[in-house]
Amino acid sequence: MDLIQQKFTSVFPGYQVSTQPRPDGGVLLTLRAADNKVSRRVLSYAQLHSAEQLSWAISAIRRDLAEQASELPVISMLQSQQRFALPTYR
Repeated sequence: MDLIQQKFTSVFPGYQVSTQPRPDGGVLLTLRAADNKVSRRVLSYAQLHSAEQLSWAISAIRRDLAEQASELPVISMLQSQQRFALPTYR
C-alpha cells in the first residue's frame, strides 16, 4: 500500500480505499462504504503535494460523503418559515 492510500485509509476508516495513478501525476481515489456505495474523486498532483490543498480536498470529500448519507439538514429546514416585512422609517 502506497503512502497516499495509507493517508486516505487513516482519514476515512469506515471506507475501503483504493487509488489509481493518473498520467498527470494525480490519483483517482475510490471510497467504498460498507453498503457498497462507491464515491470517486480525482485529486491533482498539486492537491497531493500541498498540505493546505490536501486538507481542503479531504474536507470537501467529507462534506460530499455527509451529503450523500443525508446527514446535512435540508436547506428549507434552515430557512425561517415565517416572513416578516422589513421595518420602514419616516
